[in-house]
Amino acid sequence: MRVTSSLRFLFASAVAAAAVLVPAAAQAAPSHAPSDVKPVRVVVLVDESGSLSGQDVTRERAAAQLIALGELSPQSQVAVVGFGSSNGPGQSAVDIVCPLTGVETAQDRESLSRCVEKLRRRGTEDGNDTDHAAALDQALDIMNEPDDQQRAKIVFLLTDGVLDVRNSPQYGADGQSRNRNAQTQIAGSLQDAQRAKVQIWPLGFGSADKASLDAFAAGGWRQPCGEQETATPRARVVAGSADVERSLLEAFAYARCAGIGESVTDSLEAGATVDLHVKIPIIATDGSIVVVKRDPRIQVTYFDPDGNQAPDDGEANESGFQRVGKSGPVDSLRIRNPVPGEWRVQLRSPPGVSRQDVSATVVWQGALRASISLGNPRPRPGDRVTVRLRLQTRTGTITDPAALAGLRFSARVSGDGFQETPVELGDTGDDPDRAKDDGEFSGQVVIPATATGALSFLGRVTGPGVAGDERPYETRIAGPADRIRAQVHLGTATVEPGGEVSGTVRVTNDAEPAPLDLRLVDVPGTVILSPPQRFQAPSGASEHAFTIRVGPDAAEGRTGGSVQVVDAAGQMVAEEFVDVEVRAPTPLWRRALQALLILLVIVAVAVPILLAMRRARRETADPSDLTLHLLERPGGPFVSRLQAPIGAGSEFTFDVRDGNLVGTFGTGYAVRRGEGGAVLIRDPSGRQLGPLFPGRSIPLSEHYHLGVEDGRVGGTEQPAYGVGEPRQSRTSRPMPGDDLL
Repeated sequence: MRVTSSLRFLFASAVAAAAVLVPAAAQAAPSHAPSDVKPVRVVVLVDESGSLSGQDVTRERAAAQLIALGELSPQSQVAVVGFGSSNGPGQSAVDIVCPLTGVETAQDRESLSRCVEKLRRRGTEDGNDTDHAAALDQALDIMNEPDDQQRAKIVFLLTDGVLDVRNSPQYGADGQSRNRNAQTQIAGSLQDAQRAKVQIWPLGFGSADKASLDAFAAGGWRQPCGEQETATPRARVVAGSADVERSLLEAFAYARCAGIGESVTDSLEAGATVDLHVKIPIIATDGSIVVVKRDPRIQVTYFDPDGNQAPDDGEANESGFQRVGKSGPVDSLRIRNPVPGEWRVQLRSPPGVSRQDVSATVVWQGALRASISLGNPRPRPGDRVTVRLRLQTRTGTITDPAALAGLRFSARVSGDGFQETPVELGDTGDDPDRAKDDGEFSGQVVIPATATGALSFLGRVTGPGVAGDERPYETRIAGPADRIRAQVHLGTATVEPGGEVSGTVRVTNDAEPAPLDLRLVDVPGTVILSPPQRFQAPSGASEHAFTIRVGPDAAEGRTGGSVQVVDAAGQMVAEEFVDVEVRAPTPLWRRALQALLILLVIVAVAVPILLAMRRARRETADPSDLTLHLLERPGGPFVSRLQAPIGAGSEFTFDVRDGNLVGTFGTGYAVRRGEGGAVLIRDPSGRQLGPLFPGRSIPLSEHYHLGVEDGRVGGTEQPAYGVGEPRQSRTSRPMPGDDLL
C-alpha cells in the first residue's frame, strides 16, 4: 500500500533524526587550573597570659586552627605565635608554636593543626603577663621574611587583657615607666606595619581594653580591599572566649577580602547524628567549610547540593577537594569550583561522647575577572562611546542578578589632552544597556574635544567576597589613516559540547583592500575560532562569516570573553562579547524520547493527511458510476448493459457470454478509470483497448462494440448509440459473491 510506504519513509526519517540527536560517546570532564585566589601571609598572635582559664586556651587553639585550616589559597602561609611576657632569666615573651608554614597540601595544614595544640596558659615561671609590644615585633619580623609571591600581610591579635609589662625589666628600670616605654615601642611598630602594608585585626575577650585594641587596628594598613567598608581592620571585643571562634573567622574572611556565611550551630548528643546546612553562593570560585566539633571522635561527612558525598581529596563533579582535621577538634573541607547551593554537613557522635555544641561555617571568595568592551574601539574627539563591563569566574560569565547585587561596577577613561572622567555603569536595560539583569553593565562617555592621542579605559568590579579586579583597555584616538570601520554580530546561543556558533563581521573600508584578523580573548581553551582567522576586507562594504567552535570537553556554563577584529597594525577595529551558554549533553534516554515524540508528532500529522489522500485517490479511481453497453455495430442500440459493481476496488472485470455482458471475478476484460474522463479497457490477453469515452464506442471483438455511460458526468448530454429497444437486453450490477454464470 502507498500509505504503508509513506509511513515507512516517515519512520526512517524520524530514526535518522534520532541518530543525529544521540551522542556518539560521553565526554570527559574538564581539567582545572590552579586556584587564582590571592594568597596571604598570616600571623596569629595568641595570648598565653595567666589570666586565661583552661577553657579560654582551648577556644584560642580552635580559633587559630580555624585560620590554619580554613585558608583558601594553597599559596598562602600561616604562623602562630603565643605570647606572655619576659620577667626573668630564661623567659621569652614570645613563643613561636607554628613557624611560617605553607598550606598547599593536606599534610601542611595537618601540621599546622597539630602545632597549634602547643599553645598553653603560662605560669609565673614562664612569664605570664601581657607583652603586646614583643608580640607585634615578632609578627613584623615574620612578615619581613623574603616573599616571592608578594602575599597580602595580615596579623590577628587574640588577647583577654591590656598591655602589662610592669615586671619586664627590658622596658625600663621601674614598673611605672615600663608600660609607657612598651607603648612607645608599639607606636613605632605600627608605623612600620603601615609602611609594609600589614593589616592588624585585634580580637579581645574578657577584660580586654577596646580603646587599646582600636589603636592597633587603626595603626596598621587599612585598605586591603579598596572601598569595602567591612574589609577595613577594626577591633572586636566579645563577651567571652566562646565567641572568639566566630569573631576571628569573620575577621579572617574580611581581612582577605573573602565572604563568610552564617555560622550554623546545633547540639549533638552521644550516639546521635545532626545535619548542619550551609550555603555557598554562585559567585564563589573557592570555599572552605569549617566545622568545629571539639571532640576528635565525632565523624563529619560533607554532601554537595546534588546529594553527592564529597571526597576527602581529589576531584569530583568538576570540583577539587582537600580535607584536613578529621582527627582533630576542627574539621575543614577546602573546595575549588564548588557547586553553588546548600551543602549538608552531617556529624555523627559515637556512644560515650558528652553532649556538646557543633558548628559549621563557610568562608568563600570569588576569584573573578572583569571583561571590558567598547562599542567603538577607535573613537574621534566628540564621539559617544559605549563602555560595557561584565564579570567572569573561572568557568564562565555571571548573570544571576542576586549574585551580582552586592557588587559595584564602575569605569573611568583618561588620555592625552584631558583629565580622567568617570563612566557610570548600570544593568537596567535602559539605553545604552542592551538588556536588564543580564550581567552586562553599560554606560556611555563622550570623548572630550581636547583628546589628542592615547586613550585608557579602566573597568573595575568590587564588593564583599570578591577579589576586586581592574581591567584596562588601551586604545587611541582615530586618525586620518583610520579608514576601516567594522561591527561584530554574534548573538546569544546555547550549545552542547562540540557545538558551533555562527557570527558575521560587517566592514566598511574607505581605503584600499586590507587584511583583518579575528581573535578570541579571555575565553576558555576549549573554545576556538574556526579558520580562516584572517580575511581580506575589500574596498567598500563587505560581510564576512566566522564560526566559534565549542570543544567536546567544554564545561557547562556561560562562556565569557570577546571576539575582536584587529587591523594589520594591531589596532582594534571592532569587538563584541561572546555570549554562549554551554549545556550538558542530553542523556541518551532523553534523546530517544525526543526522537519518539518527533515520530509521534509526524505520524499524528501525516497519517490523517495520507488517509485523506488515499480516500481521494480511491474515490477518483472508483468505477462504480460506470455502465457498460454492448453494441452489435457502431452507433447501433445496445443489446446488453452492465453496471460496475460497488466496492470492487479501482477496477472490475467482465466477459461477453451469449451476447450478454457478465461480471466476473478477475478474469476476462478489465475496466478502470483513466485521465481526463477516459475509461481504459484491457482484453483477456492484456492488450489495451481504447481509450473509451462516454457516448462513444470501441471495437470489443469481431461481432461487438463497447460503449460506456459515466454517471459522474453531470450537465453534459451523452449521445445515444442508436434507437429502439435492445435485443435481449440485460442490466446487471453484480455484487461480490453473486453467481453471475
